[in-house]
Amino acid sequence: MTESPGTRGDWAPTTWPADEAAARELRDWLARSDDTELYALDLDFSGADLSGGDFTGAWVSRSRMHDTTLRNTSFARAHCEAADFSQADLTGADFVKALGRESHFWKARLRGANLTSAEFNRADFTEADLAGANLSGVLLTRSTFAHANLTGVTAEKTVLRNTILDSADVNGFTGTVIGPISVIFRGQRSLLDGADLEQWFTARGGRVTRFYADRAERAGKTEGDAT
Repeated sequence: MTESPGTRGDWAPTTWPADEAAARELRDWLARSDDTELYALDLDFSGADLSGGDFTGAWVSRSRMHDTTLRNTSFARAHCEAADFSQADLTGADFVKALGRESHFWKARLRGANLTSAEFNRADFTEADLAGANLSGVLLTRSTFAHANLTGVTAEKTVLRNTILDSADVNGFTGTVIGPISVIFRGQRSLLDGADLEQWFTARGGRVTRFYADRAERAGKTEGDAT
């Protein structure tokens, strides 16, 4: 059974952050009786175990969570811009509608995570494990998924404009996406869209349809193919 994120009333870190400023901010937030979101900009939570924490709406922009254990945590609607989640364990985490532009998830574990309707433009997911994650409605323009595990991912109207997918494992990746994707194709950097995008996924075990946001875009694409 999957654990659900905890609540502030009964939750405490399994391992507190070693950084005094981060630990102090976390203690002060837990001691409050109101519904104030955690405000933890530019702090270092590295190495802590905050599994099950409910950080819905939190402000953790530019904070460091390198090698932090964050299993089944909620960062729904949180501000995670430029935060560093490198090598963090985010298995089952909730990032629904989170804002994470230019955040870092190098070698992070995001198996079964829910990123629905989040914004992670220009984020770095190099070598991250997102097996079984939900990427529906996510904005991932110019993000990097080189050598990432994207097996079994669900994607509906997911924006992958200029998203790097070099050597990513997309077996079982299903849904609709908005391209073009950026890959090494026939020995050179290429932007693949339309039928080429769909064929790239199919050749690697995925099942993806290129989603067109409106009829005008579809018509433009058709005209372009014809020229």
